[in-house]
Amino acid sequence: MSVPIVEQVAETTLRDFESKLRDKPLVILYPRHRGRNALVALLLQQYDQHIVYYTLSEDDTTLQTWLKHLIDAIFPEGFDSQTLNAIGSRAHPDELAVAFAADLGKLRSERYVLLLDAFDRLGSTGPMDPFIRALPDVMPSHVQIVIGARLIDLQPWNDLVNAGQAAVVGNEEALGGGIYGDQGGRGQLEVFALSGGHVYIDGQPVTSWDGSLPRHLFYYFVDHPMVTRDEIFSIFWPNMSVKEATNVFHVTKRKISERLGYELTNYSGGFYVHSPRLSIHYDVRIFEDAVQDAIINEGNPSADWYQAVQLYRADYLPGVETAWSEARRSELKHKYAQALIGLGRYHRGMNEMDQALGYLLRALREKPDWEDVHRDVMLIYYQQGRREEAAAQYLQLADTLQATFGIQPSRDTRNLYDVITAV
Repeated sequence: MSVPIVEQVAETTLRDFESKLRDKPLVILYPRHRGRNALVALLLQQYDQHIVYYTLSEDDTTLQTWLKHLIDAIFPEGFDSQTLNAIGSRAHPDELAVAFAADLGKLRSERYVLLLDAFDRLGSTGPMDPFIRALPDVMPSHVQIVIGARLIDLQPWNDLVNAGQAAVVGNEEALGGGIYGDQGGRGQLEVFALSGGHVYIDGQPVTSWDGSLPRHLFYYFVDHPMVTRDEIFSIFWPNMSVKEATNVFHVTKRKISERLGYELTNYSGGFYVHSPRLSIHYDVRIFEDAVQDAIINEGNPSADWYQAVQLYRADYLPGVETAWSEARRSELKHKYAQALIGLGRYHRGMNEMDQALGYLLRALREKPDWEDVHRDVMLIYYQQGRREEAAAQYLQLADTLQATFGIQPSRDTRNLYDVITAV
């Protein structure tokens, strides 16, 4: 039975989706889930008439303002709101939570979900923190609140998840399982070097580095979990004296710490290593692990190849033009092409030729001089009766090899071309 398209995009089944929502007063839609809108669609589809939807506006900038607008929008005219009364008496945020929960309980008698979208307009600091922390204990049993936003802070949500008072939906495919649920009290660092170079600390983006040098050194540290000072100096300051390089290094390292709010590295045994105070979610590491697992798992590596291909959304650190990053970019592009070839040959083995062609042709866009992949494509075209396209593939290969290496295709490839073009 085919999986519904909304579940494919949401990367979760309806059954798993429902199980995560069950008995949780608060639910978070994981903010960096690629199909976040599909999660919203799945929610709307599942609860239909039993969902109340509210999108925060630009005017919802404070707890009190948001609550007033929400009450006006979703409650019937003339409703005796305990929330509005509490706002009028300048109640403490946790008292506001009690009043708000009471209003939600009276809004409907049957089970329903309140979906709050664009919740990042409010954030969760200041008075929002005690308000959110108080909500789970006072929520009516027939009401759930689902939070949707592109940016959600680590706290207070992490504490609520660990206490069993909140659930996270859509974190199954997140880097390292996502930032919520870590009971070690560590900072949560997310680095998307294969998706534009975006960085998040405790759920919020790092948008300023005070220059390119702190940003480049940050990426180098993340990519090199154990590195000596001499190695760092040879990469970044090869022409400086040790004294000069040491000064620049410590200033740059301090800027990184200021941007993150944490020390990224510790110095131990002659090496700079990742700080135990940070949990680092790094797409490159997960990508390379998936490629390695696929190579080792000769029986059925397709799941690992799929994971690698899904993670590689763009070349490594676009815009960072340094010798070390360019070498790393080339290495990762090579592994990405390996993953595409692996998937192509897997689908060819399953006799799914159209899917196989799609992946193999994508691999050739990354590595146009790989002759054996051209030969795979030629053979599939030939088996499908597409002789002209098979022959054109050979000519493309011949031009590439001549232009790049000054050589012609191998005898095996020429023999296949002769078979293809034989009358």
